[in-house]
Amino acid sequence: MSYWLISTVVLIVSALPLALHYKAKKLKAREVVLIALMAALTVVANLICAFTIPLHLGTSLVILSGIGLGAQAGLLIGVLARFICNFFMGQGMWTPWQMLAWGLLGALGGIAFAKVEVIGHLSDKKKVLKENVNTGIKAVLFPLVLVVFCELIAFISYLFTRADNESFFGWRLYIFGFLGIILYVIFSRSKIPTNIITVTVFTFITVFVIYGGIMNFASMITGSSYMGAGSESYISFETLKLMYITGVPYDFLHALFASICSFLIGDSVIQKLERIKIKFGMY
Repeated sequence: MSYWLISTVVLIVSALPLALHYKAKKLKAREVVLIALMAALTVVANLICAFTIPLHLGTSLVILSGIGLGAQAGLLIGVLARFICNFFMGQGMWTPWQMLAWGLLGALGGIAFAKVEVIGHLSDKKKVLKENVNTGIKAVLFPLVLVVFCELIAFISYLFTRADNESFFGWRLYIFGFLGIILYVIFSRSKIPTNIITVTVFTFITVFVIYGGIMNFASMITGSSYMGAGSESYISFETLKLMYITGVPYDFLHALFASICSFLIGDSVIQKLERIKIKFGMY
């Protein structure tokens, strides 16, 4: 029961900021409808992909919603969509952790990216795409260098501190990857420009590090509830290392397919959300 309690606390922590924010803010009906619509689209997309094609369109839509609608809306859409998804895919102690992970992805999307520039219908699409690619490549170089640098430090620490039969592909990938994100936040003085390259790279890094990092830890917490007597020994650093090692293949594919979705539909979704905000005065 204590593991259910831990999951409940995680659920409350993930939902409390939303409750406090929207209690103080007078939401318009059009804002509620748009948030509900994006949450519903995320649920449908995730369910379709879960039972048909091996993509993670739901995860991508959560991030795109945060970029297009802001951090608060992104957090709410992620939390709400994951909760509804699990009515079809199975509720359990893992649900609050998944809600927290998706909510953080949506919130980070709203925090990290700069204001979206609307592309007119008469604009030269090829010229705009070329400019976006050039701007995006320049923008992602700095965070990629930081993340790669941190992973090199992780590999060096692995060489000097590894135990027998220990693999590098484990907790160090997540911890030092997260350190790279923190360093970028500290040293970066501006938000990330919003374009197809930056959104794709952002999706891959955050899904792998943030979502994967949270859910591998959650697997240890929730998995211990099935161990019965002696489950206390299941929660340990050794178990956590095993979770991160075994979680790398799934987290990599999750991040890869979510980033592919962001690459294919990201610009279209963000532009449509921006036009909706302009049309209905939702700034």
